[in-house]
Amino acid sequence: MLKINIMNISTKTYLVLLFIILSLGATAQQINYETVNKTHDLAPLKISLSFLNFENILTPITAGIAVDGHVKDKLFFNFQLRQGYIRNFLISKDKLLTTQNESKGTYIEAGVHFPFYNKTKKGKLHIVTSSNGSSEQFFKADCEVRKYWALNAGVIEYIRPKYVNSDSSEYIVSNNISYKAPDEHFLHFNQSSTILFAGFTHRKIKKALVKSEGTVYRRFYSTKFYIDALVGATKVQDFTLAGSPTMNIDNAKQAPLGYRIGWQWDQMGVITGFEFGKMPGVNLETPVEKGEIEKIFKSNPYLNFVRLTFHFSIFNNDKNYKLKTKS
Repeated sequence: MLKINIMNISTKTYLVLLFIILSLGATAQQINYETVNKTHDLAPLKISLSFLNFENILTPITAGIAVDGHVKDKLFFNFQLRQGYIRNFLISKDKLLTTQNESKGTYIEAGVHFPFYNKTKKGKLHIVTSSNGSSEQFFKADCEVRKYWALNAGVIEYIRPKYVNSDSSEYIVSNNISYKAPDEHFLHFNQSSTILFAGFTHRKIKKALVKSEGTVYRRFYSTKFYIDALVGATKVQDFTLAGSPTMNIDNAKQAPLGYRIGWQWDQMGVITGFEFGKMPGVNLETPVEKGEIEKIFKSNPYLNFVRLTFHFSIFNNDKNYKLKTKS
């Protein structure tokens, strides 16, 4: 009998705690509202800035600017510029044997995409009416969700350093002399690639005014998925060692083909991007067979970059463009 009472007390305590937790959470409301959809009324030009991007193939951290827009809602365009602002801190400078300047990395992209399939469906917007930090009240508003598929095309200019360390099967050949870094040291050279890309974009857009009880809620959300084939040519700069003249690199073989897959989320002007793939560049032809670990992680023929970018709109954000704040 005592055991049953303890179980009952435990059950009651659990239910009370569960009720408290649920009461502190979000509470949905039944409310009257009117939705004005704006998915075909997008800002013709938007500018955003970033200060903290992570890109393993440039230097670890970059900053830059992005410009996006459209012409009559039919031809969408974008421009990106990002620059590394610190050298690669993952490689100690005293372990670097080459003495020429290290590129911090520069990425420039200009592209367009043209929708060929455009459709709208019914969706929902999450509208928060009040919040005190521990709980919120909200309602779900019906809205229009615009989805389209588009053809991509554009050009990329990509400047970056390449490092060759003692663990790599690659090494530099110049005038029939092989240069390979000793243990725990690195050689490096800078390379610049001009790349053309073409592919497909799928985008989903929610943009609406929701009017309720004298208040207007402005909402804009956009998600984008894209996949591109890349083709390009790469120029390799000369390298220098302490006490030696400038030397060219003879064994840099063009690797002209690549690809990229990426996602982008624009949540009320906060834009997050994730991308991975293989950028065209060069391989150092050497007679040494690559080890299995190197094939997978260091010299993977199918993957050589990952990047995570963050931008914040500063001009003509879609949450402001042609959306009034009062009824």
